[in-house]
Amino acid sequence: MIELRKNSRTNVIWRATIKLDEGEILPAKIVNISSAGLLLHSPIALQANRVYQLIVEMPSIDQSSSVRFQAPCTIFTTHVRLSGDHYQVGVKFTEIADLHQALFDAWLSITTKFDQLS
Repeated sequence: MIELRKNSRTNVIWRATIKLDEGEILPAKIVNISSAGLLLHSPIALQANRVYQLIVEMPSIDQSSSVRFQAPCTIFTTHVRLSGDHYQVGVKFTEIADLHQALFDAWLSITTKFDQLS
């Protein structure tokens, strides 16, 4: 299959939390990432074309380490779609620290190299 996206995606299973307007914290699951955004699964429908605060829990790139990083970022929801018992939410990063962007890019680089060997 030919990939038509501007940014390649890598499948992951990471935990995340989304801050809602009411101050409520909503657990979510990140299912793929790119350098520009990610796809997450949410138990409730988020609003499309809206800004949210998100914290992504990323494992260390060193697979032997149990260290996990908390990467706070601001996201913009591009689409929300019901899929079975959850909502698929596509988002773009609107604000992310350089360090956390570097961690996402490192994960993408490692998985791209692994995919080329397969």
